[in-house]
Parts: sequence; structure tokens; C-alpha cells
Amino acid sequence: MALILHDATEARQKTYEAIESERIQALTLLAASVAHEIGNPLNALHIHLQLMEREVKKLRSDEPPSPRSGAVRWRASGAKAASGVANPSHEETARKLEQYLAVAKGEINRLDYIVTQFLHAIRPTPPQLKPASLNEVVDKTLELLRPELDNRGLTVKTKLQPRLPLAPLDATQMQQVLVNLIKNAMQAMTKEGTLTLQTGEGSEGVWLSVADSGGGIPQEQINRIFEPFFTTKKKGSGLGLMIVQRIIRAHGGRIELESHVGRGTTFRIWLPLHERKPRLLEAPLHD
Repeated sequence: MALILHDATEARQKTYEAIESERIQALTLLAASVAHEIGNPLNALHIHLQLMEREVKKLRSDEPPSPRSGAVRWRASGAKAASGVANPSHEETARKLEQYLAVAKGEINRLDYIVTQFLHAIRPTPPQLKPASLNEVVDKTLELLRPELDNRGLTVKTKLQPRLPLAPLDATQMQQVLVNLIKNAMQAMTKEGTLTLQTGEGSEGVWLSVADSGGGIPQEQINRIFEPFFTTKKKGSGLGLMIVQRIIRAHGGRIELESHVGRGTTFRIWLPLHERKPRLLEAPLHD
């Protein structure tokens, strides 16, 4: 009797990598097209909305306009011209226009963010690895996001290991990773939620975790969470976690996910303490 065992792990891994490569290639072509076709119109729209805002401010101004720019409008607002008090109907119109402009600018900024995410996804910059502290990255990122965290009424807990060893990392890219993870956590929670950031050290290197007290991710969605365009948010681009994963891989690290429905989600990032250098083949020995 002969027993033949075949380990398919490596073959499966290669198949997965090939599929991921094809997805990224398709994403590259699509993103380049989107960035080109949408970028210029977005810029033009943004400029014209700014011009409209200026005109609305002139409409609400109590000072008489110059004969050139606003004489006609001033004559039309007879009550204001005579008494110096704004016409109530004009004030209401100006208020509504400001609201509409704010919504339009918000949507343009969201589209611009999506285009930027596309570009980050298809053109990842190689990390500039230098000895740095994850604790400092956490502190700087929290300082950047503090107004938004306070506005949402979230509680932030930090458990940073003192004297954490320095690791070879690109501090700017790691801050981008942390911003993406924290924003995901913020959107997963309602007001009075708790965001917990931890750092530590293990046998494999240093680690950083971001935990929220949100609703968690259902098991059937966890396996798809890093796929391009997959998102559980109403206004998400589905590219944030893909960018996170690519940055972590470029650092030679890995990212783990643990989530429980109704209790929250935790992302944990592992980074090696030493930069991995390419192995060179030994020269053959000759007699």
C-alpha cells in the first residue's frame, strides 16, 4: 500500500496572490481613468462654489455695495436700502443658499477623497524605513483627530507600553494606517462609544491595536473586509482597509482582525523589530 500526501498550501497561496494581482491591475486601470475624468471637473466645481459663497456673503452684507457690482441688487432690496435692515426674504434666501452650498461642498470633498483613495491604492509609495516609536505615531495621530473625536463624544483610552523598542517603519505611512483604522472605528460607534489604543512587544516584534465598542462585523463579512470596494458603511469607498493592508505588508508586518457582533472590533498590527534584507544565493563551491 502506498500513501501519497500532497500539501496544497503553497499552491493555494500562489493562486490567491495571482487573483489579488489581477484585482489590483483592474483597479489600477479603473482608478487612473477615474482620477483623470473626475479630477478636473471636481476642481472646477470647487472653485465655482467658492465664488458662489462670496456672492451670498455680499447678499447678506449690511454695507451698501459698490455701484459697479451691486447697484441693481441694492435697488431691488428697497427695505434694506431705506432702513439699513436686511430684507427678511433675502436673509432667508441667503441662509438656504449657504446650506445648499455646504452640502454641495461636502459631496465634492467626499468625491475628492474617493479619488485620492484610488490613487493611494494603485500607487503605493515604498516605505522609508527608519527606527521610530509606535507610541509617538499614536500620540501624533490622536492629536490630529482629537477635534473629531471630541465632537463625537467618544471616550479614548490609551495603553501604551513604556520604553517600547524602536522599529524600522515609515512614520508618515503608519500614521495613514492609524487614521484609517481610527476613522473606521469612529464610524462603527455611536456617541459615548469607547476607542482603545494599545501598543506592546512580543517575540515577533512590536504591535499596535485599535479597538472599538461598536456593533462588530458579522462572520460572513470578515473574510471580505480587505477586498477592494467592499465596505459596510453607507458612504465608504471600500479602499481604506486595502491601503492599510498594503502598507503593513510593505513593512514586512501583518494585520489581524477580531470582531464580535454587539461587542466591537479589534485590529492588531504586528511589525518586525528588524528590517528584512534580501537573501543572496551562495556561490557554488569549485574544486
